[in-house]
Amino acid sequence: MLDAAREIVTFATVAVFVLSVIAALALRPKYLELICHFRVQYTIGAVVLGLVCVAIAEWAGAAISLTSVFLNFPVVALRGRSPRSPEISGRRFKLMLMNVYRLNRRYDLCVDRIRKHQPDVVIVQEVDEEWARELECLRGDYPFADVQPRSDGSGIALYSCVAFDPLPAALPEDRARPGILAKLWGGELTILSIHPRAPIRRGHFELRNRMLSAGAAVIREISGPKICVGDLNTTMWSRYFKDFVGQSGLRNVRDGFGVLATWPTFMGAKWMMIPIDHCLVSNDISVVSATVGEHIGSDHLPLIVELELRRDRAWVSTR
Repeated sequence: MLDAAREIVTFATVAVFVLSVIAALALRPKYLELICHFRVQYTIGAVVLGLVCVAIAEWAGAAISLTSVFLNFPVVALRGRSPRSPEISGRRFKLMLMNVYRLNRRYDLCVDRIRKHQPDVVIVQEVDEEWARELECLRGDYPFADVQPRSDGSGIALYSCVAFDPLPAALPEDRARPGILAKLWGGELTILSIHPRAPIRRGHFELRNRMLSAGAAVIREISGPKICVGDLNTTMWSRYFKDFVGQSGLRNVRDGFGVLATWPTFMGAKWMMIPIDHCLVSNDISVVSATVGEHIGSDHLPLIVELELRRDRAWVSTR
């Protein structure tokens, strides 16, 4: 019995180590790329297995587990606060991202969460016709909106308490999977919201990567403060996410604020979830806070960020 238990622990320890190495390499092939998204889980698994190895005096296994921890912990710890640019102070702006899940019918929860946190701009993804109708109640607080419902999970909407000008965005799937590009406050701030496909079904891995590349190209052509926000269906440990950051010139609002896992909520504990809902900002925007919101009946948790623009930026709000 003890020998069998040792074999199981040894196998699990080696498996976590191999997965950790693959994740650290951030490889591009589809199924190897999927491995990189679970670095929090590998860290926890390595710690638990390391303690078990110590308890049963399996020193080689303990050493392997410690190596796995060193491979993963530095990239999931995200210690320290993001540095604030010295020239930025003053105008604060709150943004809320919600993937409501098209089959979710807890409209009341979503509306309550929005009213509780009072963001200036709300990005809602997976909006269908029914969601669009139910969210019309927000128009009193958010009179400016761009709503593009779809029945297949690709619908998207922007609700804002400040006026904005919608712009065309060259994205791979055009109207089949729309994005939203908008300039707020007379063009002083630009927001791009995209929702690439989940990279599971045949062809969707390639479509996701094309959407990320196209989104980076759109962002790259924009001057001034800019934000990209959405369910990107990847984590910050993916090579494709790193490419997006490099090509767009944006930075992740999570830096300094933790992993902030958002999906899938049916796993229960947050340490079992992964961070696929993102907000990235240009260097002329300071990140004041980044947090995960409460359950909304969806398989995603909302992402809530508070940002700061230069004091001399225009600010016209309906509130």
